[in-house]
Amino acid sequence: MKRRISYLGVASILSALATAVVAPAPAQAASAPTTSPAAASRVYHSTWGFTCESGYACASVPYGSGWYVFKFYNYGTYSLSNWFGTDTAMNDQTGGAAMRLYNGSDVQVECIAGQTPEAHYDTDVNWTPIYKIRLTASTC
Repeated sequence: MKRRISYLGVASILSALATAVVAPAPAQAASAPTTSPAAASRVYHSTWGFTCESGYACASVPYGSGWYVFKFYNYGTYSLSNWFGTDTAMNDQTGGAAMRLYNGSDVQVECIAGQTPEAHYDTDVNWTPIYKIRLTASTC
């Protein structure tokens, strides 16, 4: 014995299927990296490369298809928001002043001395676990 499904029956089945299958919401882009207080400069670059002028400590953070470059001038502690990925920290502060990187437990994980005969940069900083940058007059 064959059963007939009325047009009304097919329409209600299709309607039920359409409401049962919900497309996922489009992914939202992560918020851009920031600091508090604000760095002296924050500029987005679509190509890699930047200059860190004498007296500044600088950081490059990947974002989207480019990088944000932050330039810090004043001593103090800067809290970081939305800093993810791996890139560069460079310290061109004078007099050996330090650029200190802290994790979420407020433990110093790296110290980069300013303008010394040794390298004063790190091109392989994993920013994801770093929560603060502190600029100090004292050396590492």
